[in-house]
Amino acid sequence: IEEARAQQSSSEPLKTGATTGNEASELITLRKELEKAKEESRAANEALVASKKLTDKISHSSFEVGDVGLFMPTGRGQGGRTYLAVHTNCPHRYLSTDSVKGEPDFVLGRIIYQEELVAGEVGSDANPYGLHVGTKFWVLTVEQLNLSKSP
Repeated sequence: IEEARAQQSSSEPLKTGATTGNEASELITLRKELEKAKEESRAANEALVASKKLTDKISHSSFEVGDVGLFMPTGRGQGGRTYLAVHTNCPHRYLSTDSVKGEPDFVLGRIIYQEELVAGEVGSDANPYGLHVGTKFWVLTVEQLNLSKSP
């Protein structure tokens, strides 16, 4: 692209009727190459943005669908283990029981769904985590990531 720009800027301005067939053909070719390079750059930028959306970096300050979360067991909750997202200033992100098999020491997974709820009366089904009445909390469903190492 830079080479094409240098050639274009170094050449004398084209005057109407003063161009040869070769110059006009070269100018058309350079413009096509420039448009192709712009399109390739745009496509590469979109691919980069898309790849960042599905990164394997663990989120801790925000939790959106597509993010990866690390969940650790807590001593709170009704029946069985309750898993809470490791976070910074994003409290009350709990792992859906549908996302846990057995009683692992931790769960690492990509968020595929999240539901925002408000805690009801303590001890009721509307407050399974023992939160203060009226506290917002989120139940996150994840697709567990494979932790096995490649050979």
